[in-house]
Amino acid sequence: MGEPAIISVRDVHKVFNGHTDRAVTALQDINLDIAPGEFVSLLGPSGCGKSTLLRVLADLTSPSQGEVTVNGKTPRAARADRDYGMVFQQAGLFDWRSVQRNVELPLQVAGAPKDQRRAKALEMLELVRLGEFAKHFPWQLSGGMQQRVAIARALSADPSILFMDEPLGALDEMNRERLQGELLRIWTDVRTTVVFVTHSISEAVFLSSRVVVMSARPGRIAASIDVDLPYPRVAETRTTPEFFAKVKEVRQVLHAAESEQAPA
Repeated sequence: MGEPAIISVRDVHKVFNGHTDRAVTALQDINLDIAPGEFVSLLGPSGCGKSTLLRVLADLTSPSQGEVTVNGKTPRAARADRDYGMVFQQAGLFDWRSVQRNVELPLQVAGAPKDQRRAKALEMLELVRLGEFAKHFPWQLSGGMQQRVAIARALSADPSILFMDEPLGALDEMNRERLQGELLRIWTDVRTTVVFVTHSISEAVFLSSRVVVMSARPGRIAASIDVDLPYPRVAETRTTPEFFAKVKEVRQVLHAAESEQAPA
């Protein structure tokens, strides 16, 4: 047997506006285990509940039914203990704070001493290859650079888990592919467990050790597909027959899941 799951989801349902005539079932019968160090992508059509599931894991919303543990704790306890970092589609940086001070923010909130905050922020900026931009402001950076700052900020408290909700979705294709490579390099360096929401089949296959395919609403787990492509993955990985075969496999599963759950 492998290591115990760092994230465990059991029989989770999520209903919005429950007990009203506007009730919407977003998630149904979700069961999922994620092992330490995995890079797991949640893939599915728009509105299938990918982001809702991520928000349940991150204690940004509560399940209507079922049980979730994150790092052996309730999501609320894991959030209080800063066991995870979170990166959204928009970087969410404060324009009036320097890049360094943006990265320092979680440590400042936690009450860390100034010298410790500065040292850790500079370490994380070097990790994302933005050390020379520490004194710049977010508005002086490109969108891709801002997302790297957001990743550095999320990693500044040394979380064991990183939740990422379509963090590359707003980038053009070239910057998106470039930042995918950067993200894999960072993941290889720190080995944080990553749960990554995406609409892109090729992105999910390129990044992930496992792709979890979700059905159309109500969101269910249709399949869990191991991606056995070797790391490190580089630009040439995208041109290999093995990559194309895995993309085809995931696409077929995704289309089958959409067909099964399509409304009558």
